This record gives sequence, structure tokens and C-alpha cells, in this order.
Amino acid sequence: MKSPYTLCRKAAEGNNMKQEYTLAELQTEMDALAQLFDSVTLADPRMGLLDPATLQPLNKVAAVPVLDADGRGMRIVKAKNGLEAVIAQGISVAGTPCVLMLAMPLPRRLQADGAEDAFTRALSQMQDDLRRDHVTGVYNAVYLNEEFRPKAEQAALNGQPMGVVMVRVNEYWQLRENESESAANCCLNMAAGILQLTVGPDHEKAVLARLNDGFFAIVTVGTPAAAMAQTVREAMNDSRREFNISLSRRGSFTVEVASAEWGETASWDMTLSLAQQRL
Repeated sequence: MKSPYTLCRKAAEGNNMKQEYTLAELQTEMDALAQLFDSVTLADPRMGLLDPATLQPLNKVAAVPVLDADGRGMRIVKAKNGLEAVIAQGISVAGTPCVLMLAMPLPRRLQADGAEDAFTRALSQMQDDLRRDHVTGVYNAVYLNEEFRPKAEQAALNGQPMGVVMVRVNEYWQLRENESESAANCCLNMAAGILQLTVGPDHEKAVLARLNDGFFAIVTVGTPAAAMAQTVREAMNDSRREFNISLSRRGSFTVEVASAEWGETASWDMTLSLAQQRL
């Protein structure tokens, strides 16, 4: 999974749109865009919002949308006065990869009575579907990076413990290759169920997400990740880790668990990478 920083660097290197700016050109561009959008900001996915005049961090968390291979992204967020669209574009300013973010409210006047509420409900459902893993139903990497990351980073900057527990389901690829995708998914669902019960429903303290293949991440806020890792190990040891391979056969799975603390890296991406390296 490529980080937003990597994608914004890639976008700065190859895209038909103007990507290279001097500080003076950037200021002119942002002034022009401010006539069209309610908010125009500059961000570094690792350091948050930047001062466009100096590129120095403003010590404010930026909820940067997930960028595609061309360095573009968009998300719908809830603002004070309704729903807001945030458009992001990776650029390079004085040789530094950055993300230019443009925000504007979605139209609120819809023709039919009650259509706005229906539209909002449908959009909320679509957003929830997009941030869920379609196999296990837990959150996915999009939710982790777009929704939970800003909260976790802000908590860490405020001095709260924040960390990542990485969990690998060891049998996942063997099941895919030697059995079936259905068997591998049954295995993941069983693992996700145990992990979700362990993490609990309070998303202010911890959240579970499937990253890819057989990997899950638990991000903790207010509790050291090492403590959560130990709780996960105990829960796995106390659970029946069995699942259906077929109608007549059952299998079992094992996991590897590792953790990393924000204080070891002071970086979201590096904390996730460190936890994964320790598996």
C-alpha cells in the first residue's frame, strides 16, 4: 500500500497538469483558487498543514484524501453547515512534494421535498460502504488514513499514547493457493470477529482495519499499543480459531502480533511500517 507522501511525489513527477511551482507561483495560484473555493490549503501528508509562504508546518493535522496513482483524490466530509467536498492534487513546490486541497460545500437546494435528506442518507451509506472491507465488514485502509488518522495524530501531538498493533493471519495465502478464496475469506472473518470483540466498540480509543490480504491493523489512542498487543495475544489463545474450509472440512489459523508506538517514530506512516516490520 503506497503512502499519500509517495503518491504525491509520483504525481509531482508525471502528470499533464501543472505540477511544479515556485513559492511565488503557488501564492498566485492559491489566491486565484480562493475566488472559486471556500478553502484552499497546502499540506504535507506526514506533517499536516503547511504555511504556503514558507512551507513550514503549522502544527495542524490535515485530513488528506487518499491519492490515486496520478496524485488526485476527493472525499466528502461533514462541515459545520452541511456536506463539503474536498479535492486534493499532488504538486511540487520548490522541489518539495505537497498536496493542494480545495474545499467547497455541496449544493443544498434539491428540487423535491425531502430529496436533500434522502441524498444525505444515500451519500452517508455510500461513504460507509467505501470505508468498509467487503470481506470482513471491519474498516479498511481508506477509513484508517482519511478518517481516523487525523484524530490519532492530533491525540499524539497532544501527548496521549498512540500506537499500532499489526496482526498477520499466517494461513491466509496458503488457503488461497491450496484451497479456495472462500476458505481464505472464512478464515479472515473468524479472525476479524475475534479482533473486533477484543478492540471493542469505542472508536475514540481504538479502531480495527483490514489493510490488505491477511493483515489487520489496530490503532490505539490513550493506551500503549504494547498493552493492546498483549490483549490480542491472550484473546487469540483463549478463542477457538476454527473455520470452514468446505462443508465437510474445518481448519484452524494462527496469527503473528507486533506493535509500535508513536513515540518511536513521531510519524503515522513510519509507525505502521515499524509494526509491520516487527511481524
